Amino acid sequence: MNTYDSGRELIARVAIIQNDCILVNQGQNKKSGEQYFALPGGHVDPGESCAQAAQRELEEELAAQIEVGELLFVSEQIYEGRKKGDEQRHELTLVFAATLTTAPREENGKILSPEKSKNFQWLPLTQLADANLLPRSLKQFLLKESPARYAFHDDTQ
Repeated sequence: MNTYDSGRELIARVAIIQNDCILVNQGQNKKSGEQYFALPGGHVDPGESCAQAAQRELEEELAAQIEVGELLFVSEQIYEGRKKGDEQRHELTLVFAATLTTAPREENGKILSPEKSKNFQWLPLTQLADANLLPRSLKQFLLKESPARYAFHDDTQ
């Protein structure tokens, strides 16, 4: 985890939409047991741009390459830690539009990840309103904005 003097974590995530679905990772809060979805991405390392961090994270998490587009959304969250004994977390998350330039590996319709803890899937946009996509402010943004407006919306793939 990369924290700065302020204790804030800087995170870069990407919104990849194909065929009216958005790429998400399904996780579970170890403290509460709550199931949730999050966009792919992760912590920005020192000396790394947010776009570079997003590209690196997708390579690590999906063994896939992406092209990072425009900054779509910025979110700040302060919340309880995910595990017992964790202190409060303070995250600043930047979400970029992105397109896959190489496809993730799939087997029997399941997206494979080199990281065993990841559970990536394509969430239909029609299910977004009922999905527990975090942060909630991002979900509200995506529901409000038309995906067709963005360059990352590509039904041809």
